[in-house]
Amino acid sequence: MPTPTHRNPPTANARRTDTAPLDPRGPWPRTDALETWTSAARLARIDHVLRQRLVSVTAVFEDIFDPHNVAACLRTADGFGLHDVHLVTNRYGARLHSTVAKSADRWLDIHHHATTAACIAALQADGFRLWVSDLTADRTLDQVPVTGRIAIVVGNAANGVSAEIAAAADERYVLPMWGMVQSFNLSVALGLSLGTVVPQRRAQLGGHGDMDLERMWRARRRWLEHGLDHAELLRQDAGDTDDDPRPPTVQWERAP
Repeated sequence: MPTPTHRNPPTANARRTDTAPLDPRGPWPRTDALETWTSAARLARIDHVLRQRLVSVTAVFEDIFDPHNVAACLRTADGFGLHDVHLVTNRYGARLHSTVAKSADRWLDIHHHATTAACIAALQADGFRLWVSDLTADRTLDQVPVTGRIAIVVGNAANGVSAEIAAAADERYVLPMWGMVQSFNLSVALGLSLGTVVPQRRAQLGGHGDMDLERMWRARRRWLEHGLDHAELLRQDAGDTDDDPRPPTVQWERAP
C-alpha cells in the first residue's frame, strides 16, 4: 500500500467566526476510508466548513479576461461560504492565476457555460434571480430585500456585464462610491455584495448553511482527497469505491 502524504497540511493561522459546536461524529451516513489518513483537525475543519456552505446564493463571472480577477473572485466566493460559482466564457477562455487563487477552485463547484444565454437559462431553471450592480440603479444594495435564491453577477472589468445579463436582471443596485474612479475591482465589488447578502441569508437560516446532506457527503468525499497522495488507491484498498457523482471539471488555462 502506498504511504499517503499531505501536500497541504492544515494550518491554524486563520480566525474563524462560525464557532458553533458540532457533533464530532457528524451527520454522515458512514465512515469514509480516507478519514484514517486525515488528521482530526483537518476532518473537523472540513466538516465545519461544509455545514456552513450556502447553495441558495451563487456568483456568476461573465467573460472575465484577467486570470488574476478570476482567481480573486473565486477566493472571495469561497471565503463567504458559497459552494457554487458560474463561469461564462463567451469570448475568453477559463483562465486562472493559480498563485492568487490559493486553490480556492478545489473547494468550489464551478459550473462552466459557453454562452451567457446558457448560464441564464440554467440559473433560472434552478430558481435563481439575477442581481447586478448598476450605477444607474435607483437603490443601494442594502435596500434590496434578500429573498429567494440569489445569483450575483460580475462582468468584464472594462465593460461590465453584457446587455443580455442586464436585460435578464431581476434586481439592480448601486454600490456607493465616493471617489473619482467610478468602479471597484471585480473581487471587491463581489465582496461588498456578498458582505451584505450573505450575513442576511445566514441570519435567515439560523446562522448555518443550507446544503443538503447528500450533497455535503459527496463534497466531503472529494475534499478528503485534496492534498492526500494516492487517495484513489487508498479507497480501492479499503473497498470504499462508491461511484459518487462529481461536478464537471473546468479545464483551466493556468496563468503564470
